[in-house]
Amino acid sequence: MDKKYLMILLGFFLSVALFVIISILGFVKFGPTPLIPKEYVTEFILIIPGPLITDILLLYAIPVVIYCLFYYLAPYFIIVYIKLHKFIYWIMRRPSKYGIFRLGTTVKPGRLFVRTFVVSLFSFSIAALIVQMGYGDLFRAGYNEEFIFHQAEAVFLGTFFICAFMIILFFPVWLLEDSGVVSYRVFHAERMPVDIQGVHSVYYAILAGYAGLSTILSLARYIIGTFRTLSLSDPSILTPIILIALPFIVTGLLAIPIVLYEYFLARNRERLYSKLAGFKFPEIMVPKFEEMQIEK
Repeated sequence: MDKKYLMILLGFFLSVALFVIISILGFVKFGPTPLIPKEYVTEFILIIPGPLITDILLLYAIPVVIYCLFYYLAPYFIIVYIKLHKFIYWIMRRPSKYGIFRLGTTVKPGRLFVRTFVVSLFSFSIAALIVQMGYGDLFRAGYNEEFIFHQAEAVFLGTFFICAFMIILFFPVWLLEDSGVVSYRVFHAERMPVDIQGVHSVYYAILAGYAGLSTILSLARYIIGTFRTLSLSDPSILTPIILIALPFIVTGLLAIPIVLYEYFLARNRERLYSKLAGFKFPEIMVPKFEEMQIEK
């Protein structure tokens, strides 16, 4: 197994361990009270039909199905993202030209983990938004909006559900980045440096920025609110504690599609380059500055 997958596989094993622990705790009682609500085993995510085991199978299967669809539609997704980028920069009065800077093939384990971690943070933030809008009953059986720990449980369950689908937003951004599609502007008559950046950067900045800020605010709200409401001896106190580790655990749902993405990346890049040939994007050649000699 390639070392670049180590952190991704760790998330996978953490997610499997969590589901096993939930299954076990569903039959354990703390005095007269179960350690976790029985709905976690009989329903788990309410919007998905079936008990815990069928929910788990679907949560791992849906991202794989989405990747398979993306594999065949990838060039069309990328063209849409590029055209949207052109439109956004036209509105901002920053019209740009486009080109391709061919990248290498290696990647560090931490980079793959950061990608999946951002997806999990974004999923958490969307789940929190849905719950705050009053739709927590989509995720948790017996949901009562008056109980903040019920809200926290709904966010916990909703994050797994949302993550299975949100990856469709990130596949095109990753392929844009890995394919080296860039926008650039040259100002010959102005005192401004050459402006060159990856087309993916504007999308990544929006998605990652919202995910990070929203997650911090939501975690603070649910953790502080739950600890104010419940005593430390209450089994329900486990939910806000798990919320802290949830973004790391949810990355496990993305392990298989990430491996598929990396395995077929070279093929997908060539398919994209063939499709972009019709747009006549030039190939950008960046000089190796360390090899340049400065005349004295």
